[in-house]
Amino acid sequence: MKISVKVALAGIMMVLAGLVGFAQDVPVADVKCGPWVTNVSDEAFNVLWTSNYRTLSYVEVAPDDGSDFDACRRQRFYQTVSGRRVIDTFHNVRVTGLEKGVKYRYRIMSKAVLNDDSAYHTDYGELVQLPVAGESAVRILNPEAETCRFTMLNDVHADDEKYRKLVKDVQPDDMDFLVLAGDMMSYINDIDAMVSHVYGPVPELVANVPTFYTRGNHETRGKYAYLFQKYNPTVSGDTYFLLRHGPVAVVVLDAGEDKPDSSKEYSEAVDFDLFRQQQLEWLKTAVEDPAFREAPVKVAVMHIPAFNSEGSWYGEKRANEMLVPVLNEAGVDIMLSGHYHKYVLAEKGRYGNDFPILANDNVSRLDFSSDGNGYEIRIYDLEGKLTRCVTDR
Repeated sequence: MKISVKVALAGIMMVLAGLVGFAQDVPVADVKCGPWVTNVSDEAFNVLWTSNYRTLSYVEVAPDDGSDFDACRRQRFYQTVSGRRVIDTFHNVRVTGLEKGVKYRYRIMSKAVLNDDSAYHTDYGELVQLPVAGESAVRILNPEAETCRFTMLNDVHADDEKYRKLVKDVQPDDMDFLVLAGDMMSYINDIDAMVSHVYGPVPELVANVPTFYTRGNHETRGKYAYLFQKYNPTVSGDTYFLLRHGPVAVVVLDAGEDKPDSSKEYSEAVDFDLFRQQQLEWLKTAVEDPAFREAPVKVAVMHIPAFNSEGSWYGEKRANEMLVPVLNEAGVDIMLSGHYHKYVLAEKGRYGNDFPILANDNVSRLDFSSDGNGYEIRIYDLEGKLTRCVTDR
């Protein structure tokens, strides 16, 4: 059978076109959302991000000393589970063995999985360096630092424009860490949406500043609320934890939901009474930790303020009855909260508290600073105007 030259050429062109199309479709790893840096201590931090494909990835770090990143072989940190490196679209890499107070650059290296159907062989795409907003330089916590500065936001409820306005005037070097004090989302029915709204609007901050996300009562809602901790790991493994930087110790607490567990809205899917009891037992031990006990300034952060007035809801009253006595005994200097969507300052003694309880509103940024001799709190509105100043000097 004879084949014309035109037909043969057409066939060759089709094959070549197919090969080019295949080459263009080869997966290349990229960031879908993130990265963000959290669970930071004086010797370690976690880098988290989501990717467009299932990838095998690692994180390298180098001191922020001006040296070329490739001047020497840097240690590689992988996400592993019982000796197995994780291949996934969600990545959580723990970087350890660092020196307190030192600023570290990091980079993420990643390659997409082309085929891992075989139990004995995996095909990968090209190894690439993933983009990171800002300088990708993180200063880990340092208990010996002379000062402590942090910024707190709350009750943003997935309003990305508000989120960006609140932090438009701050830079990574303006703070030692960032506190997201709850209700950054209204519910968690979509994990991608949570990650996008919480860590997507200000990538240059969350990629370079230790970020601690404190669960609010709205983050307990939605069908994927139980995954909150997976994307926001802490040193305690739960939503309550302790951190220390310079003269300031911060105990982060979680009041749970605002209504009783039996409320119909929760559809029999919560057990916050048990959770609060477990947290209480942890708190009794945590306040005896030298990192907290010996700190000149002690701060409690909890989304729902521990009020106990006639109009207070169940979650507030339980937090007041269970947690405030321990915090009083531990010598806490102030509690920072949100939840009310308005500014409220409860002075010492108002609800049995030996410390003031400040509830920040939902349209303001709170900047906290301390040199060990009391503290200063400055509150700024959406236009960056200073609206309030609270001091204890």
